[in-house]
Amino acid sequence: MTLISRILKGRYINKLLIIALQVIFSLLLYFNSSAQTYIPGNSYYGRNNYIEYLPGNLPLIISIPHGGALTPTEIPDRTCGKTVTDSYTTELGMEIRDAIFNETGYYPHLIINHLKRKKLDPNREVNEATCGNELANIAWNEFHDFIGSAKTIVKNCSGKGLLIDLHGHGHTIQRLELGYLLTATQLRNSDTNLDTPDNENTVSIRNLVSSNLTNSSLSELLRGFYSLGTMFEEKGFPSVPSIDNPYPLVGQSYFSGGYNTKTHGSLSEGTIDAIQIECNHDVRFVESNRLNFASNFAIIMLDYLSKHYFTDLRSHLSTNSAVESVIQIYPNPVRNQIYIHGLKSSEITIYNILGIIVYTAKMDIEGKIKLGNLENGIYIISISSGDKVLKRERIIINRK
Repeated sequence: MTLISRILKGRYINKLLIIALQVIFSLLLYFNSSAQTYIPGNSYYGRNNYIEYLPGNLPLIISIPHGGALTPTEIPDRTCGKTVTDSYTTELGMEIRDAIFNETGYYPHLIINHLKRKKLDPNREVNEATCGNELANIAWNEFHDFIGSAKTIVKNCSGKGLLIDLHGHGHTIQRLELGYLLTATQLRNSDTNLDTPDNENTVSIRNLVSSNLTNSSLSELLRGFYSLGTMFEEKGFPSVPSIDNPYPLVGQSYFSGGYNTKTHGSLSEGTIDAIQIECNHDVRFVESNRLNFASNFAIIMLDYLSKHYFTDLRSHLSTNSAVESVIQIYPNPVRNQIYIHGLKSSEITIYNILGIIVYTAKMDIEGKIKLGNLENGIYIISISSGDKVLKRERIIINRK
């Protein structure tokens, strides 16, 4: 009997239908997310609201893979891999988002898996993450596609940025564990032995190591004065690695980073770095402690971005407000000059794809801006009034 005849007899219809729906849904999600304009302050969901994306306008992304509580019967419990939930990490992530907004008026990007870990583990490769279930596969793809969308926005607006993969651990020692894809054994090396090309090329902050404002070495970024761990400790949150806790001692538990840190950081390519932060019980389980930690987390992350990534963090904030919708930039692609409609006066700043300012100008009375001698390529134009950014948009210069 041929395959076609078997299909016609219905033996494989259910299986093929599920696979077809999965492929179609994934394609629709991909094209929708590629074309969609995400507005900070809104929420966007995947199928059945299992995955949520809260877009931002800061060069900071926070992903939360293990804090979900949903247990739909349509997805069977996983029979492979770990299933322990990182309790209160979803709440903590939302509180961090609110704290950053209260501090700056801007949002980080936030991607949340609302499925309980026994249904989906998006911090694993897909086979272990879903144990082969088609509906779990859809959610897994949504989670990582939303991270991809956030990374694209950050790269287009700022050229570089940072992703924090937020977790919770149950280890005895009450401290934060920061994972850069180096094991505890590797961290126990001397600074000299850490600062080697082999280690520099295997960390999730590879891009930051190669280019940071403080000219810090890898060991300094891991446990120096301006390291993230030390900045947490200065606010009263013990951390490893840091100046006071440069590495886990032999026998001490430590998480060095997982699939998300490896996949979405700058290990293999790109300008988005990643750090896994494992939060201890003391900063997660009690609401007052959680809010205090979230408030300090906001200040620390903004300080970290300012020290290592951007001399003027404000100039790398993107917006997507109601004002932005009435501002039109044309033509695009552009040859020699560009027009801005919807504003009476403004200043513009143009960044190259590395986030470096290459041109500044003031709009004339006709809304016309000459682009000087900029070479052909892709740029980000930022329109501002005073110290407020009104719109950011990618433009292509093609003088042919």
